[in-house]
Amino acid sequence: MANTYKTVMVEVSTLGSDIDVFVSPTGGCIMRHMMVYAKSNSTTVYVKYNDRTTDANIATEASMAGNETWIPFASPLGMPSGHTLSVNTNEELNVLITYVEFS
Repeated sequence: MANTYKTVMVEVSTLGSDIDVFVSPTGGCIMRHMMVYAKSNSTTVYVKYNDRTTDANIATEASMAGNETWIPFASPLGMPSGHTLSVNTNEELNVLITYVEFS
Protein backbone atom coordinates (compact mmCIF):
# COMPACT_ATOMS: atom_id res chain seq x y z
CA MET A 1 0.00 0.00 0.00
CA ALA A 2 1.13 3.54 -0.68
CA ASN A 3 1.33 6.26 1.93
CA THR A 4 -1.82 8.37 2.01
CA TYR A 5 -2.30 12.13 2.39
CA LYS A 6 -5.32 12.91 4.56
CA THR A 7 -7.00 16.09 5.78
CA VAL A 8 -9.13 16.59 8.87
CA MET A 9 -10.94 19.73 10.05
CA VAL A 10 -11.87 20.16 13.71
CA GLU A 11 -14.09 22.86 15.16
CA VAL A 12 -13.09 23.77 18.71
CA SER A 13 -15.88 25.23 20.80
CA THR A 14 -14.82 24.15 24.30
CA LEU A 15 -12.94 27.02 25.86
CA GLY A 16 -10.22 26.91 28.53
CA SER A 17 -9.53 23.16 28.28
CA ASP A 18 -7.06 21.10 26.29
CA ILE A 19 -8.99 19.67 23.33
CA ASP A 20 -7.41 16.89 21.26
CA VAL A 21 -7.54 17.86 17.60
CA PHE A 22 -5.40 15.01 16.28
CA VAL A 23 -4.33 11.54 17.45
CA SER A 24 -1.63 9.86 15.37
CA PRO A 25 -2.98 6.62 13.86
CA THR A 26 -1.47 3.18 14.32
CA GLY A 27 1.88 3.14 12.56
CA GLY A 28 2.38 6.86 13.01
CA CYS A 29 2.35 9.70 10.54
CA ILE A 30 3.99 12.92 9.49
CA MET A 31 2.03 16.10 10.18
CA ARG A 32 2.55 18.13 7.02
CA HIS A 33 0.48 21.19 7.83
CA MET A 34 -1.64 22.59 10.64
CA MET A 35 -3.65 25.78 10.21
CA VAL A 36 -5.70 27.54 12.90
CA TYR A 37 -8.52 29.87 11.86
CA ALA A 38 -9.84 32.40 14.40
CA LYS A 39 -13.54 33.18 14.21
CA SER A 40 -13.41 36.27 16.44
CA ASN A 41 -11.01 38.94 17.71
CA SER A 42 -8.57 38.57 20.61
CA THR A 43 -8.28 34.79 20.25
CA THR A 44 -5.36 33.21 22.11
CA VAL A 45 -4.31 29.70 21.07
CA TYR A 46 -1.91 27.24 22.67
CA VAL A 47 -0.88 24.15 20.68
CA LYS A 48 0.30 21.23 22.81
CA TYR A 49 2.03 17.98 21.90
CA ASN A 50 1.56 14.90 24.07
CA ASP A 51 3.97 11.98 23.55
CA ARG A 52 2.22 9.89 26.22
CA THR A 53 4.70 11.03 28.89
CA THR A 54 4.79 14.83 28.59
CA ASP A 55 2.19 17.37 27.50
CA ALA A 56 4.37 20.20 26.14
CA ASN A 57 3.29 23.58 24.81
CA ILE A 58 4.94 23.79 21.34
CA ALA A 59 3.40 27.02 20.00
CA THR A 60 1.41 30.02 21.22
CA GLU A 61 -0.37 32.80 19.35
CA ALA A 62 -1.86 35.65 21.36
CA SER A 63 -4.50 38.08 20.18
CA MET A 64 -5.40 36.67 16.76
CA ALA A 65 -7.76 38.92 14.82
CA GLY A 66 -11.12 37.65 13.55
CA ASN A 67 -10.80 35.72 10.27
CA GLU A 68 -7.03 35.46 10.79
CA THR A 69 -5.14 32.25 9.97
CA TRP A 70 -2.10 31.05 11.91
CA ILE A 71 0.30 28.23 11.07
CA PRO A 72 1.87 27.08 14.39
CA PHE A 73 4.84 25.24 12.89
CA ALA A 74 6.45 25.45 9.45
CA SER A 75 8.36 22.15 9.37
CA PRO A 76 6.76 18.70 9.14
CA LEU A 77 6.26 17.01 12.51
CA GLY A 78 6.82 13.26 12.85
CA MET A 79 4.22 11.72 15.16
CA PRO A 80 4.57 8.12 16.35
CA SER A 81 1.42 6.12 16.97
CA GLY A 82 -0.78 7.43 19.78
CA HIS A 83 0.86 10.85 20.12
CA THR A 84 -1.62 13.74 20.15
CA LEU A 85 -1.93 17.42 19.30
CA SER A 86 -4.32 19.50 21.35
CA VAL A 87 -5.33 23.15 21.50
CA ASN A 88 -6.41 25.38 24.34
CA THR A 89 -8.19 28.60 23.44
CA ASN A 90 -10.36 31.38 24.83
CA GLU A 91 -12.56 31.65 21.68
CA GLU A 92 -14.09 29.27 19.15
CA LEU A 93 -11.85 28.35 16.21
CA ASN A 94 -11.30 25.86 13.39
CA VAL A 95 -8.20 23.70 12.98
CA LEU A 96 -7.28 22.22 9.59
CA ILE A 97 -4.68 19.41 9.57
CA THR A 98 -3.03 17.69 6.62
CA TYR A 99 -0.93 14.61 7.34
CA VAL A 100 0.66 11.59 5.69
CA GLU A 101 -0.35 8.23 7.14
CA PHE A 102 2.19 5.43 6.77
CA SER A 103 0.96 2.15 5.37
